[in-house]
Amino acid sequence: MRFFASSGKVVSMAILLVVVSIMSACVSEAHKAAEQKMNQASGLILSGEFERGMALLDSIPIWFPEEYGIVGKALNLKKEAATAFHQEFIAHAQVMLDEFASQIDELDRDFIFSAGPAGRPGTYEHKRQTVRRSWNRIFLKTNVTEDGQFWLSSHYYGSDWIDHYCIKVYDKELYLFSDTITLSNPDNRKIEDGKDRWEKIDFRDGADRGVVGLIIQNQDRRLKVRLTGKKHYYIVMESFDKKAVKDGYELAQVLKEVYELKQKIGQHKKELRLLGVSEE
Repeated sequence: MRFFASSGKVVSMAILLVVVSIMSACVSEAHKAAEQKMNQASGLILSGEFERGMALLDSIPIWFPEEYGIVGKALNLKKEAATAFHQEFIAHAQVMLDEFASQIDELDRDFIFSAGPAGRPGTYEHKRQTVRRSWNRIFLKTNVTEDGQFWLSSHYYGSDWIDHYCIKVYDKELYLFSDTITLSNPDNRKIEDGKDRWEKIDFRDGADRGVVGLIIQNQDRRLKVRLTGKKHYYIVMESFDKKAVKDGYELAQVLKEVYELKQKIGQHKKELRLLGVSEE
């Protein structure tokens, strides 16, 4: 009996040692795998693959929740990497904004800027197309906003309504028609003051149907405009009006880049605040 009892204890101890060895091996393999993922994430971040590296760091607490030490390192690396990434983006974006500012200074020389109401973008108006200088002209006006929106508008002035709803820009073999903007459309407006009558159509969101591009690419052509309505009216575009379209469009493209870049900077600063890091 003593022999069997002793044998039982020996067998029990042997089984226990095997179980402990197996568990230790499992823990060791899990630890190695977690470290491997950690090193892989670090490598991705160092090589510039920030998003893939951050995704891998986020996965470590999910795959290896018991590896507290490595999980802690992953969280710390994630904060350090994210902080460096956002700060680097902001610094680079500020340099780009300075470059854009010099471009805007070149492009807006013939424009007058007016600040918009609270929460709305300001506007740029060409000096030759202001109300003071063009209230009694018939022409195509350039419209540019601070956030980079651009569109053409047709301006008619006369003693009789023509009720126009479309424009045609042409010269010999060249011609393009805008979309039809019906008389009931909010972008087709009328003003009357005594015997003076004004009609204005805003061709927004591509409603010009390529007219802008035609004007920009044919600055040296004698471009004509037909205001098409219940009556038609014909004009020859002034050189400064054609130039206003070209310069206004180029200005709008830079302003759009600036606006989008500022939006991105704001998002990166928000991410820094969420990390508990000052955005300054």
